[in-house]
Amino acid sequence: MRIVITAPSLDESRNVSGISTVVRQIIEFSPHEFVHFKAGREDGERFGARWAARQATLPFRFYSRLRRVRPDLVHINTALTDRSIWRDMFLAEAAQRARVPIVLAMHGGKYLVEAPDDPKVERAARRLLGRAASVVVLSSTEKASLERRWPGLDIRILPNAVPIRDEPARSVNDTPVVIFFGRLHESKGLNEIVKASAELLNAGYEFRLRCFGDGPEREVFLSRISAVLGDRFEYGGVVGGTDKFKALDSADIFLLPSLYGEGLPMAMLEAMASGCLVVASEMASVAEVIVDGVNGYIIEPGNTAQLIERMKHVLNDKKGWESIRKEAMRTVRDKFSIAEYVDRLDTIYEAAAAKNDK
Repeated sequence: MRIVITAPSLDESRNVSGISTVVRQIIEFSPHEFVHFKAGREDGERFGARWAARQATLPFRFYSRLRRVRPDLVHINTALTDRSIWRDMFLAEAAQRARVPIVLAMHGGKYLVEAPDDPKVERAARRLLGRAASVVVLSSTEKASLERRWPGLDIRILPNAVPIRDEPARSVNDTPVVIFFGRLHESKGLNEIVKASAELLNAGYEFRLRCFGDGPEREVFLSRISAVLGDRFEYGGVVGGTDKFKALDSADIFLLPSLYGEGLPMAMLEAMASGCLVVASEMASVAEVIVDGVNGYIIEPGNTAQLIERMKHVLNDKKGWESIRKEAMRTVRDKFSIAEYVDRLDTIYEAAAAKNDK
């Protein structure tokens, strides 16, 4: 089967994107023939006249690509955010005009569990979803949310997955290492990380914070967190491949206090596979993976006081780390393997393609 699949840049050095990570894995592990169509902004790419011009021509370029490639299927990866909804609605309409069935995969977004205030955005989301032969979500929570708002969709659950690695050799660092791995955007709880770090340091807790990633808030965040932690903070830029897993394997605690917009973070699954203790916000699909105090810890989004108390508990309880690490690795191995993911995705592709044959 030949499939056109959308995603931002697949170059890890240019784009910190969970969608890009998912698509790289699909291309690597799936037996189908994929043609990547770039849709989505790179980190550091500025809004302006050139960007607007490219967006205006995107549906026409997409339609031209479909006519040239003649795929059996289009796989559009999107998020329920304002820009993604409008962009991908026009891409879906181009695919429909080219008479190519669409699999629409949802990757978070602030409108995943709450309706937009703007009725135009709500209608655009409805048009986007309605053009898909199948809509793919990451959990039963997301499925229930979409079915409640837009009944009649063919919704399939397919959680993200990661390649299963050999269990890394681990030891607890003398000074615990906390790691943030992801896009440097306010939605990831960067302000909460700064506040919690300052409070923990003032309370006498010893730890180091390592940050990897890029995004629009990079300079502001690096300045603020450096002022708080000094040489206890390290910024490693954008890393991928084996360097990414070396960074995760050498850390103790993975921190992701997101405020909104998460689906099922790839970085969180990779951290669990590496044996990090995850502290993450409870939202969307995260709560279907993390069992608080069993294979990680969850907090309320935006609750900085709770984040601080949870971090104090984790830092005080090194004896309990090993059992949680083991359970985190077991969770990923048993439920989020890439082999099972590819098999289930293939079933979704076949069902979507079959609808077009009727």
